[in-house]
Amino acid sequence: MVKIYNLKLKVLVIISSVLILLSLSACTVKDIDAQSSTSNNSINNVQGSISSNKETSEISSLNESELHFIDTGNSDAILIKNNNKFALIDGGDNDDEERVVEYLKNQGVKELEYIFATHPHSDHIGGLDAVVNEIPVKKVYVSNGDSDSKTYSDFIYAMSNKGLSPSVPLLNSEFKLGNGKFRVISAANEKDPNNNSLVLEYTNGNDKVLLMGDAEEKIERELDVNDVDLLKVGHHGSRSSSSSSFIDKVNPKYAVILVGANNKYNHPHKETMDTLVSKNIEIHRSDECGHIVFKSSGNGLSVDCKDSTYTQSINNNTNNDKPEKKPITKPVVDNSIKDDIVYWTPNGKSYHSTKSCPALSRSKTIDYGTQAESGKYDPCDRCISN
Repeated sequence: MVKIYNLKLKVLVIISSVLILLSLSACTVKDIDAQSSTSNNSINNVQGSISSNKETSEISSLNESELHFIDTGNSDAILIKNNNKFALIDGGDNDDEERVVEYLKNQGVKELEYIFATHPHSDHIGGLDAVVNEIPVKKVYVSNGDSDSKTYSDFIYAMSNKGLSPSVPLLNSEFKLGNGKFRVISAANEKDPNNNSLVLEYTNGNDKVLLMGDAEEKIERELDVNDVDLLKVGHHGSRSSSSSSFIDKVNPKYAVILVGANNKYNHPHKETMDTLVSKNIEIHRSDECGHIVFKSSGNGLSVDCKDSTYTQSINNNTNNDKPEKKPITKPVVDNSIKDDIVYWTPNGKSYHSTKSCPALSRSKTIDYGTQAESGKYDPCDRCISN
């Protein structure tokens, strides 16, 4: 009996040991599985983080836009890039052709989605015939009105030779450029070509840019726009544009003035500069910086150009004295298009090179060398542009 009992006891001990080992083994397997699951989750989290960062970077890259305000002196040429798509607003003056074409090619422009010719004055369309001849263009948009100047004819012939048919865009029409878009907020049909300027609003994400061409105060009052981040100041900073009420309405953080150093018009005019400075707007000028490049992330702008020295001189004036004025050069009359006689309208602000100028009425003749040289009057830009 004792032997049988001992045998049973040994069997029970063996069975219990086996069960204990199996239980321990199961726990170990569960722990390993749990550790493996945790490890896999960590790997997945890291991979997800990397993927998320990559997607964020790609989205950021797709949303980034560049706005190139090309230094062509006292003329306009603006290149906008978004997601490797390009649009050109104006093309400088006649003697800027090579400069504009070279700049576009250096920026990698192989094709332009759009050309917007804001109006037919030579300081805005002078280089566009060369651009059309050198770079493929999909669409061309022009302002209302016409011109019989050779500059405009050259532009029209260049487009015709490339099979392009320019058209006037409708008010509020929109044109996509990558992830950004243009909206036409003025396509007026006035007697004054400046006021016929195509005025464009460009948006990229939350960033908004207003491109005024040479539009003047009359058009400014009619525009349906407010709160922009960047303003391309109208008419090279002329006193005929950028009224105080308009600047209050659009409320820009930044302003760009495309202007030539010591130009014959004395652009930008003191009135415009004083208005912009009084509103604490950061001003960037091509006569001080050369090419000006803004980058738009879709949620903010950055710029490679320093603030205007005019702004700095006033902001740094901490006493109660009047701010130091930037020296103004006397107007230089272009003798290639003027004789020794110019024309002046009583109570006007400009003198004229021709009696046929549409801006001139009730004219009287004055001797060149008196009112013209006095610096009191500016040369009429319409006489010279035409």
